[in-house]
Amino acid sequence: MHETAEATVTRKSEEELKELASLARLVAYARENARELNAEFSAYCLDLALGALLQDLDRSGASLSQANGQDSFLPGTRH
Repeated sequence: MHETAEATVTRKSEEELKELASLARLVAYARENARELNAEFSAYCLDLALGALLQDLDRSGASLSQANGQDSFLPGTRH
């Protein structure tokens, strides 16, 4: 029997949000590099990781601009 993950809102500190956003930017950068190198499976795995990070940020109740402390977005991400 499979248990489903609950979509609960978990409040994180400002520092934790900044760290998650930094990690998401790093993964987005690595994913784009993998695509440029035609490393398709690596790009796919990095895309999954980025999706999970964005989901974590979303569940924390923060927008990306709040987590980044600026009005930018993650390059190469879906909005």
